[in-house]
Amino acid sequence: MTDLDCKQTEKLIPQFLKDELDNRTEKKFFLFRCCSLRRCLEELSIQFLVTTGMQRLENGDTFDLNRELRMRIDTEKRHLHILSSLQHGLYATEAMAILAATMILTMVVL
Repeated sequence: MTDLDCKQTEKLIPQFLKDELDNRTEKKFFLFRCCSLRRCLEELSIQFLVTTGMQRLENGDTFDLNRELRMRIDTEKRHLHILSSLQHGLYATEAMAILAATMILTMVVL
């Protein structure tokens, strides 16, 4: 992967941290790149530490930011998997409906 790939991914980090990556394609691109490019994952960790860690310090909360970031990434991956499964189910349902409609039309015509 190139520096350009990492720069594109790094630009998406603030949106990911604010939960503003709207479409699945952006989320897939971001998660794939962040998990496969060490530099991008390090930058994500740094930005997560700065944004989330500072809030927690101000509130006096205890935290494990590395664990929280891993959990957030895993949660996003699970959501993408669920959405993909639902989409495949929808395609199958549509195909069965078309097949049923075709069979009914065939029976009516004959």
